Amino acid sequence: MRRAGVTLLVVVLGAAGIYLVATAVVAADHDGAGSHSENMRLVANYDDGGKYRNGTDIAFWGDTAVLGRLDQGALGAGPGGFRLMDVSNARKPRQFGEFNCLGDQSDVSIWHDLVIVSVDKPTHSRCDANAAGNQANWEGIRIVSIADPANPTIVGTVATDCGSHTNTLYPDPENNRLLVYVLSYPLAGRYNPATAFPTCSAASHRKFSVVEVPLDRPQDSRVISTPSTGNTIGCHDVTVFLERDLAGAACLTQSQLWDLSQPEHPTIVSTIDDPRVNIHHSTTFSNDGNTLVVGDELGGAAASPGCLSDRDTYGGLFFYDVSDAKSPQPRGTFKLPQQRVSEFCTAHLFNVVPRRDDADVLVSSWYAGSTSVIDFTDPSRPTQIAYHVPRGTTSPDRQPKEAAAWASYWYNGAVFSNNFDEDVNSLRARSRGLDVFEVDHPLLRQGTIRLPYLNPQVQEPLPERSAPAR
Repeated sequence: MRRAGVTLLVVVLGAAGIYLVATAVVAADHDGAGSHSENMRLVANYDDGGKYRNGTDIAFWGDTAVLGRLDQGALGAGPGGFRLMDVSNARKPRQFGEFNCLGDQSDVSIWHDLVIVSVDKPTHSRCDANAAGNQANWEGIRIVSIADPANPTIVGTVATDCGSHTNTLYPDPENNRLLVYVLSYPLAGRYNPATAFPTCSAASHRKFSVVEVPLDRPQDSRVISTPSTGNTIGCHDVTVFLERDLAGAACLTQSQLWDLSQPEHPTIVSTIDDPRVNIHHSTTFSNDGNTLVVGDELGGAAASPGCLSDRDTYGGLFFYDVSDAKSPQPRGTFKLPQQRVSEFCTAHLFNVVPRRDDADVLVSSWYAGSTSVIDFTDPSRPTQIAYHVPRGTTSPDRQPKEAAAWASYWYNGAVFSNNFDEDVNSLRARSRGLDVFEVDHPLLRQGTIRLPYLNPQVQEPLPERSAPAR
């Protein structure tokens, strides 16, 4: 049923001129795809015949998308690992390989034919419980070759204290290696210091691991340093901005800026202690590196009021001027304007659309709030320019519900969203799988830069950029 709505005339200022854009800002469901702005369309969906289960993060290399997935092996609903999708035609994504291996939460990064996979609960390093020397209390990162996509193969493993909740690459091809920043922190009830890592405790962890991966001998990968995270127990997500040798780290109780001039030994430059942020979860930078975006995962995405619009900042986005990395300054906030009653509704994973000019556009997942596109060219006044909340799944014992987007990113003209099921512990858990959207807006139609690959937590120099820094 089509709902009556209001259309706003929006003036968009960009380096290429002034655009007048008619943008619908109310829900519509005339195409059966859920509620969405009129300028954002669902163009593809892949759910593996209803067997998709729970997706996590996404990384891209050329026409390949690597889609992480949660470990549900104990429930008989599928292990962790990842799927390999051909996205050469974004409207017709096709799975052409997968890696099945126990281990939450399967955060992924890619470099050529190597995929780095995070494992954040004790398991077997090599997937096979009978393998020689394989201990059930292993956790850290797996390095997987996808040179043969039909048969992904573990070519290296590295155990790290408290495992790996997420990971971020620091590419170092001049030295024929990758550095991997392994982010971890104590998760209640998951660790037994007597059998695993005695340093994995809220009292003593306060660090992250830097792993060196030799590109010609990934089997020799190893931890080369464990820098301090200061007064916080660990970090969740880190985004590196290579042009400034700077990283933005979301470290649960605070955000931090790191100096990467010696990438093996990052050091804290400054901290952001903002009482409005409940859990510092994710970060990214504007295209010029002068604005830091921090996402608040309210209550670990399990606390009311979720994305209810009567709260100004809970579970939202926060924007800081970091042109002086030693003195971050707050600039603005954004709260999802759509009413979402679900407690699973906060900002989650996002990236900035690479552009030639000085405009900044963010694509973000919001769990049950699904996917939103935000213009933050003026970080003191971020504005939503498109959104889409697809219909959710229907299980035999449950009513239809909304989708739950774990990660939503722009990549080469389309927005890709990897979904999960809120009831991750149910044998009946299933999700929408992969959604692909197109956005009809000048800031996404014109002036964008195609990328040869994308690890969303790595912002590399954009040679096509022409505008000066703000």
